[in-house]
Amino acid sequence: VKPEVIKQYKEISKELIELCKSENFPYSFNVWSSQPFHFELWYPIDEMNDISRIEETWDAIVEKFGSTKFSKFQDCIESQSSKVMTTLLDLSYEPESPRLSEEEIGFCFWQEIHVKKGSEKTVEDIFKKGTAILKGKGIEGATYVGEGKIGYEQPVYFAWSYGKDLSDFMEQQKKDAELLGEEWSQLNSELIKHIKDIINSNESWVKELSYNSE
Repeated sequence: VKPEVIKQYKEISKELIELCKSENFPYSFNVWSSQPFHFELWYPIDEMNDISRIEETWDAIVEKFGSTKFSKFQDCIESQSSKVMTTLLDLSYEPESPRLSEEEIGFCFWQEIHVKKGSEKTVEDIFKKGTAILKGKGIEGATYVGEGKIGYEQPVYFAWSYGKDLSDFMEQQKKDAELLGEEWSQLNSELIKHIKDIINSNESWVKELSYNSE
């Protein structure tokens, strides 16, 4: 988003959300931000066909909103891109009683993990071992794994965990590290052998620009 029109961007975004509510827009979306003026809008979808359905439904919202007002919204955007990621639940860890409820989550530690070509099977086996360790140690926080699809340079995986905020996340990480011990360190050392590049980011949930269809 262009810095000089950030206020206008947020104001129009909120107007669009109110219209989504009144029109019962059926697709939830969450907005996260890792740096000023940079927003990531995530739609949870069940299948690829949902993408075209979302676009068609948005067209109806935009028509109702008005082309002139929507043009002002588009003028706020400096650049944008669209990508698709698949959550791999069989490689993810969800405790039976999570430490945080969805309402308490406000922070996400996000890792974009580019692995060496041909190492995908080995990397996924390592993730499975990691999940088993997390479960065995009774770790209270969830850790999810995903795979980059459309728009990403492949092969790439993602790993993410949540906290109330950065301070809460770091405090919990320290506690978890003590529980996981040497076994976890050895597994990370094995994973590093297959990594080409890794990008870490601290993401904050932008609640005011997110929308829940329920």
